[in-house]
Amino acid sequence: MRTFRSLFFILLISFLGISLLGAQEVSEKKDIAVFNLSYSDYSIPDGALGLVDQSIQNVFIELGRFNIIGMNYRLGVNDINAFIDKVKQIKEQNIEVPEEVRLGQATFTEADFNQLVGSFIVVVPVMSYYNVYEEGNDYEAEIQTSFTFIKVDEGRAFASFQIDTSSSGENPKAAVKGAVDMIPMQLQFELRSIEEFKLKTGIIDIVGNEYIMEFGKNMGVQVGDEYVTTASTVLPSGYTRTEETGFFVIKSVDQEVATATRIFSDGKPGIGDQLVEVPRVGFEATIYGHYLPLKDDPGTDAEEKNRIVLGIRAVASRGFYDWRPVVGVEVPLGDSTVIWFPVIGYVGVEYHMRLGRLSLAPSAVFGAGSMVPIVGSEEFKEDFDFVASFGGTAQVTANYLLNRDTMIQGYAGYSLYISLFSDEFLNSLTTDGLTNPAAVSGGFIGVGLTFKL
Repeated sequence: MRTFRSLFFILLISFLGISLLGAQEVSEKKDIAVFNLSYSDYSIPDGALGLVDQSIQNVFIELGRFNIIGMNYRLGVNDINAFIDKVKQIKEQNIEVPEEVRLGQATFTEADFNQLVGSFIVVVPVMSYYNVYEEGNDYEAEIQTSFTFIKVDEGRAFASFQIDTSSSGENPKAAVKGAVDMIPMQLQFELRSIEEFKLKTGIIDIVGNEYIMEFGKNMGVQVGDEYVTTASTVLPSGYTRTEETGFFVIKSVDQEVATATRIFSDGKPGIGDQLVEVPRVGFEATIYGHYLPLKDDPGTDAEEKNRIVLGIRAVASRGFYDWRPVVGVEVPLGDSTVIWFPVIGYVGVEYHMRLGRLSLAPSAVFGAGSMVPIVGSEEFKEDFDFVASFGGTAQVTANYLLNRDTMIQGYAGYSLYISLFSDEFLNSLTTDGLTNPAAVSGGFIGVGLTFKL
């Protein structure tokens, strides 16, 4: 009888352990108190502080996964440890909060400090560097903003990072605003990368090949966001190992749910499977190269005019699913690059069709080619750094996802860039009889490597 009872309890404990491992972890909105931006240099103008303050607050609000407690206090870097020590003292000794709590330059009321102590997380942003200077006919602005995250119930700082932004403008105000406008994208990515803030949810329904997950706009989910399914295993040592078992992309977003497409998985996912957010900045960067044989011109050796084109291409991914904007720059290498450095910049759109790990993406872009002189006097270089061609490219790309972060691609297409200047004009600038390297046309094939960022 005793043996039967022992066996029963072992089976019961094992069942409960398996159930707990298989249980879905679902994120909840967190109470978070965000201080006003502090600063280490008193020469920073109030206008710049106000711009950054508003930008930071907007990111926390728009991210959707926080209950924001606004704090009209500025807490300096040197006051962070004092704040943590004060919270620990109040919690451990269970003492009453005095009518006023002074930390550095900030004096908290009893009500506000009680609210801080009761919150989940406190965020202390500090502008650690600020510089605006004149560069030629423009102004340059450089801003460094650091963030410290304090878990109040444990009385400890658990995360910190720094964001560096810079921009130029026709006046100091425009330069500063440009630098501030670059903060939100980086800040949102850094926040979503903190383990405590990653969205964790689960599959709640399956409709054909589409997977419905809990959370939508209410928690800041966007089209193009990526998630992985995970499974946990208890090793003989007692250590719990969690592995990724599938990869999904959000196709559409409603207020409280989102629909995802499965890219790959180990077996067929089921209702109740755990989903964990994969934070991205929001674009895919590709380095590529292709062979472009040019048409033979009378009196010209065609072999010498064939070109290798090298380029960098970026495609926006967060906020987009099928139609996605494209920007890029490429350099056609050829017989003229000893004199001219040709650069072609372009913008366009692609239609991304997902077929599991494989995807097809027809695209069309329009651009302009510039010819930057490599040799010659400074006056010559300044006079002849000009737009030399315009045109576009149509291509079809086949991508294969090696893992959740990297793709290889092969592509084929046709480029047509027409010169704005005659060969006679260009030849008159040199004694080498060279032609415009940015004016290209013809079919091509190439390969590339894409990194999801």
